[in-house]
Amino acid sequence: MNDTITKYGFYALIVAVVALSAYILGINTMPAFASAPPGLPASVATTSAAAVSTTASTLFATSTCNARIITTYADPVMLTFSDYAGQTPTATFGHLQSASTTVVYDSGQYGCGLVKAYSYGTQTITVTETR
Repeated sequence: MNDTITKYGFYALIVAVVALSAYILGINTMPAFASAPPGLPASVATTSAAAVSTTASTLFATSTCNARIITTYADPVMLTFSDYAGQTPTATFGHLQSASTTVVYDSGQYGCGLVKAYSYGTQTITVTETR
């Protein structure tokens, strides 16, 4: 009789430890903070073609968005995501986006401020903003 009670007590202890561990791990997880809550749709607000060259130009100047989507074609581009201290992309300064790529820049990480672009050659890129 004692062996049975001890055996079931041990199993109950194991179940309690697993349940407590699952609970503790569940309450300590942090949700990812981004621009749109998970599961909610974002819709395309604007899409346009932007001519970029070796002279930096402004792609976006709005302050509300969920994400910005930039598609490059023939040449890579350098991007800056703010106008802090007059930051302007150059051939050696900025965030590099490779040629022939489409990248989604989530506002939770990159913000919704001014975006400027510098291209290593003259090209037209596609820019999309979602809300």
